[in-house]
Amino acid sequence: MSLRFVTGRSGTGKTTFIEREIAEELRERPMGTPIVVIVPDQLSYSMEYSLSVKFGLTGMIRAQVLTFKRLAWRVLQEVGGITREEVDSFGYRMLVRSVLEENKDSFKLFRRAASKHGFAEQISDVMKEFSKYCMDQQSFKELTVQLEDQQAPRILRDKAHDLQLILEKIEEKLGTSYMDSEGQLNMLAEQLEHAEWLQDASVYIDGFGDFTTQEYNIITELMKYTKRVTVVLPMEDQTQSGEHDLFYTAEQQYVTLQQIAYRESIAAEQRVHLTDMQRFSNEELIHLESQFDRYPPVAKQSDGHIQLIEATNRRAEVHAVARSIRKMMREGKRYRGMAVLYRQPDVYDELIQTIFSQYDIPVFISQKKPMLHHPLIEFARSLLEAVRTDWSYEAVFRAVKTDLFFPVAEDKTIWRERADRLENFVLAKGIHGKKRWIDEDRWKVSRYRGLEMIRTVQTDEELATQAEYMETRDIIRGPILELQEKLKAAETGRDVAEALFFTMESLRIYDKIISLQQDEQKENRLQAAAEHEQAWNSWINVLDQFVLMFGDKKLPVAETIKILDEGFDSLEFKLIPPSLDQVTVTTVELFNSMDVEAVFVLGANEGVFPLRNDREGLLTDGDREVFGELGIALAPTSKMQLMRESYMVYRAFTGASERLTVSYPLADEEGKALIPSLYIPRVQQIVEGISLELAVIEPTELPDAEDKTAYIEHPEVALSYAVRVMRQANTQHEIAPEWQAVLAYYKEDPLWSSIIQSIVQPALKRQKTEMLDSHVTAGLYGSSFTTSVSRIESYFSCPFQHFTTYGLGLQERFEFQLEAPDIGDLFHAALKWVSDEVMRQGLSWASLTKEQCWQLGREAIDALTPKFFHRILLSSQRYAYIQRKLMQIIQRTIRALQSQARNSRFTPIAIEAGFGPNEEIAPLEIQLKNGQHMHIRGRIDRVDTMKKDDQTFLRVVDYKSSARALDLTEVYYGLSLQMLTYLDVALEHAKDWLGVYADPAGVLYMYVHNPMLRLTKELTEDDVEKELLKSYKMQGYIVEDAEIALGMDEQLESESLIIPARLKKDGSFYSTSKVVPPEDLNMMRSFVRKRHQQAGDGMLAGDTRVYPYRLKEHMPCTFCSYQSICQFDQTDSTQPARNYAALKPEESLEKMWKEIDPDANSR
Repeated sequence: MSLRFVTGRSGTGKTTFIEREIAEELRERPMGTPIVVIVPDQLSYSMEYSLSVKFGLTGMIRAQVLTFKRLAWRVLQEVGGITREEVDSFGYRMLVRSVLEENKDSFKLFRRAASKHGFAEQISDVMKEFSKYCMDQQSFKELTVQLEDQQAPRILRDKAHDLQLILEKIEEKLGTSYMDSEGQLNMLAEQLEHAEWLQDASVYIDGFGDFTTQEYNIITELMKYTKRVTVVLPMEDQTQSGEHDLFYTAEQQYVTLQQIAYRESIAAEQRVHLTDMQRFSNEELIHLESQFDRYPPVAKQSDGHIQLIEATNRRAEVHAVARSIRKMMREGKRYRGMAVLYRQPDVYDELIQTIFSQYDIPVFISQKKPMLHHPLIEFARSLLEAVRTDWSYEAVFRAVKTDLFFPVAEDKTIWRERADRLENFVLAKGIHGKKRWIDEDRWKVSRYRGLEMIRTVQTDEELATQAEYMETRDIIRGPILELQEKLKAAETGRDVAEALFFTMESLRIYDKIISLQQDEQKENRLQAAAEHEQAWNSWINVLDQFVLMFGDKKLPVAETIKILDEGFDSLEFKLIPPSLDQVTVTTVELFNSMDVEAVFVLGANEGVFPLRNDREGLLTDGDREVFGELGIALAPTSKMQLMRESYMVYRAFTGASERLTVSYPLADEEGKALIPSLYIPRVQQIVEGISLELAVIEPTELPDAEDKTAYIEHPEVALSYAVRVMRQANTQHEIAPEWQAVLAYYKEDPLWSSIIQSIVQPALKRQKTEMLDSHVTAGLYGSSFTTSVSRIESYFSCPFQHFTTYGLGLQERFEFQLEAPDIGDLFHAALKWVSDEVMRQGLSWASLTKEQCWQLGREAIDALTPKFFHRILLSSQRYAYIQRKLMQIIQRTIRALQSQARNSRFTPIAIEAGFGPNEEIAPLEIQLKNGQHMHIRGRIDRVDTMKKDDQTFLRVVDYKSSARALDLTEVYYGLSLQMLTYLDVALEHAKDWLGVYADPAGVLYMYVHNPMLRLTKELTEDDVEKELLKSYKMQGYIVEDAEIALGMDEQLESESLIIPARLKKDGSFYSTSKVVPPEDLNMMRSFVRKRHQQAGDGMLAGDTRVYPYRLKEHMPCTFCSYQSICQFDQTDSTQPARNYAALKPEESLEKMWKEIDPDANSR
């Protein structure tokens, strides 16, 4: 029985010393007494590999490399205790969740937090910490009494009460039949003296940064009952006393173990202290190690083995490291000799995975990856969530998108497309909740989403689509219904587990997982293939653990689902390196420096190196300090951890044998500035003249003097840079020689040449030149076609926007929510309904009373609501509130229309008058080039008429749910053609439609809203009505005729409450009036037709240019749904756009006249 220490600074060969000693012993006495090497989990593989490969041992009978937990299993298997059922980490989390749910009403502090997601994980961590530091519920109960006696802060006493209750309940549930993983270690310490095979064993302990109380107890027993215990510690020859010392933690371990040996009368052997540097192959790294903790350090000139990288952001940083790795490979190094170290896995893992794959760098990220997003785990969780949340959309379609509902042997693409179409339908129809999923009426397919659907019958295409939706629905609906019924009938936890298992079995989930695994194997993605098998085994294990703990218990369904979800939430993949030659990516804490030639330290920023732990966890530093004062030792406080950070940085910076690269970003993903670590200037003090590389995303961002060839490291990555160069070439920029060489390489290489020709060059073409072939346009539009005014306006906004919407038929996904166009449809339908009702009752608008206005508005909304947009206004309390607000808008608008009618001689003759094929009014026909025709269809909100002598005058009124005026600038550029087109249609077909010829009176917009008045003084009721009517004043243009204007507002004087015009006493109009002479109105009719003709000719010519307009600050791109397709950059001045100047009304009319009659004299 003896204790020996092997010590030394980093790189002195401590691990190699014990490996060599073990190897020599095995060669000399292969059948001697046992040799046990105890290391942390992350070192077990490399230690076994090193002993068997580096030292040429063909086999090891005597020696075993174990972790403390594997040692526990080995000992308990021999002496007994292993028969107790083990509750693993998944089962433990579920156990904690059940304890929280059962006892939340008894908690003083945790009552509200107990049901929160993630809280069970925090409690599990604290419970495991208690176990590691040998704190059982009795010890903690005594602690709570001490806290009460000393009148500790109330929040700490309440926290201690709740933790003691949880600890008591967990121990109660575990009893003598079950044991968690930490309990195994406690039992190991108790039973180790009975393990005969260890009596003459030599034990080596290496790689531990610190020991817990539990581990100290095990080491104590090992010292007492084995031949020799050798402990490897990183430290100086002479122990220091300061807690800020680099090796303070190791020195504390050294002192504690010496005290234990003295107490237990264990012989202490002479310490083996190593000083010769064996790791480092150059003086620069040796100097860095020797001076790392020296103040002030002795400086040395760099010889190029240390590099610093200053990156604009983290993406640029990872790219720079990838380029460095590729460069080292070209110099003859191997990937397996390189390690990337970091402190922020959540920040860097995805970046590293993505960017390294672009450079074809094989990588193994040792950080455990959660299983949450594996299809199987996601599917199981989503099924349970769907049951718990009454078939919420999110839960159901999370399950659908795993593909596990669908047949195993069939084409996944087909089913994914069907699922996507079904999802679109479900979103559009608002199908959420079990009731709607089983309501057959909800599954009727119609091409309309507004009120028009009530006037249509289903087409054959719609019936076929409906059949497809219902077939896909039944594949999804059946298993969820089956699981829900089984869970409802379940009496015990075992019944619940069986219900879930048999539902999965009926879906042949295991076969589907095997199919996924085989797909990955075919693509040589071995790690991904292994993950599928792990996921299935882990899922089964969660069910086993659930049955183990709750098999005979009756649990409410909601609580059962929470417990199972807690188990699934805790699953992680156990990663094994898929090959020997790959870059290892790991945290500084888990880093194994064995055989590492080059280390890349990422993210060397303030707050990271050293790591500032801002999250204390459930037990704060203050709590731990109070416990410490009462003699209770737990894990170190964040302050103590920060003091140990210098050693962690030291390990990272001294882990390479040949080369060290330290990098840091200057900004995060949001552009927030980051500060370099204080260790950056420290390294520059120790080693002067270190190379500092500036890393950017685009090499064009580098100063002209900087060498950009380093960025040309891999064809795939360099392609993105080359695209930018090619775009610059389009704008006559000179291409640098190095990029000319890159482009030449792409041109000569068959693979990259095809990529350039098929993908890159089309994307770089000047969008202004894109025209479709005449055969294509004929297929899209035909020789003659019917269109709408909004489509014409879309063409003039941007030809490409028109093409994507009307040529390709692309559209945004409809969702079950009220949008502005839907509200507009309802307003139009309601006002149409009221007009019909006024006519049916033989009333007139002018004669309506206030009460009738209010009644008609209410009846209109009540009549339309069940027929409107899949009954959306009846779907929730929120929409019921919106329905009331919409009804108030209609009531107030009816009241305004009544007031306008009372003061007007214009009367409505048509509401919602359709024009086009098979409509009340014929379409507007536009003659195009080559004898082709374009017919314009649409629907006019309202047409009013007035008789003046023997003339009939028509005006068009358009209802808008937002304030709108007619801008003649927009008319001139073709952006606002609707109102004048409607007026033209009404006048063109007046003889056929009304039986008389008619003249234009004007075009007016009416804002449908419920105005809010801002009053500065008290008003009478009449004045209030006047102000309300004023807010409904129509906007647009009327004919310059005083009698016509008076016909629109009989009380028209210096101000009108109805139209945008004011009359002087002499009968002329004020200059601010929106009036135009009759000849101008008729000219604008002709002008608008010309714009229609130009649009029709452009469409049939195949115009699909990405060519938006810019008018003042307005561009159609701002709200365009297709920017991700066209890639138009509003900030890029080289992108083609039509820059329109804002015109005064008279300038717009002048330009229109010149286009209609170029030979006419200037007006």
